Amino acid sequence: MESKKGFGKLLQQVIEGRGFYIVMALCAAVIGVSIWSLVRSPADYLDEAEFDETLTTVEYQPPEVVQPTPEATEELPAPETPPVAMEELAETVASTEPVWPVEGEVQRPYSITSLAYDATMSDWRTHDGLDIAAPYGTKVHAIRAGTVTEVYYDDAYGSTVVIDHGDGLVCTYAALEEIPTVVVGDQVSAGDVIGSVGDSAKCESAQETHLHLSAKLNGESISPLDILPQIG
Repeated sequence: MESKKGFGKLLQQVIEGRGFYIVMALCAAVIGVSIWSLVRSPADYLDEAEFDETLTTVEYQPPEVVQPTPEATEELPAPETPPVAMEELAETVASTEPVWPVEGEVQRPYSITSLAYDATMSDWRTHDGLDIAAPYGTKVHAIRAGTVTEVYYDDAYGSTVVIDHGDGLVCTYAALEEIPTVVVGDQVSAGDVIGSVGDSAKCESAQETHLHLSAKLNGESISPLDILPQIG
């Protein structure tokens, strides 16, 4: 009887002395259980059969690939060509037409196949050009567009300019003043000034001042009247 009372008293002392630690141990156990419950995977709540069934019922659906639709290419309108004024068009056409180098009467005609009297030389001879009368200092114009190929002083015909007008046509402008207004390599248009009428042609000094114009087509002498516009 006394031994039972001693054991009960001892148990009471242990409980009273160790109660604090027991409470702490119980709290730690409760916290551990709570954490374990939170970190459990869904499979922990299902038995093995239920977990396998869940996996087989969930099918992987690949994302839908949307092919880009090419946009229709918009055709851009062709750039508009600015209208050309009639005055500009007329000037452009006029610049390609042949012009007379000076205004004046034909003083001595072209005569390559027959003899003509030469007042300076006082004899009869051929004449490979066209002498157009004009006052001293009259501006001389290129009859067509072309390139200046020669500028020189000839002992017989004086100050001379040669222009290649293209298409095999080469013209020689002679009896000019000593210093022409163009140099070799210059590009000229029809009507451009290339010099002025002078009296430098010694072989035609008996004549009044004039321009001596000669022409060759593909190396053959031709009458300048064949390439000049008709007058009247």
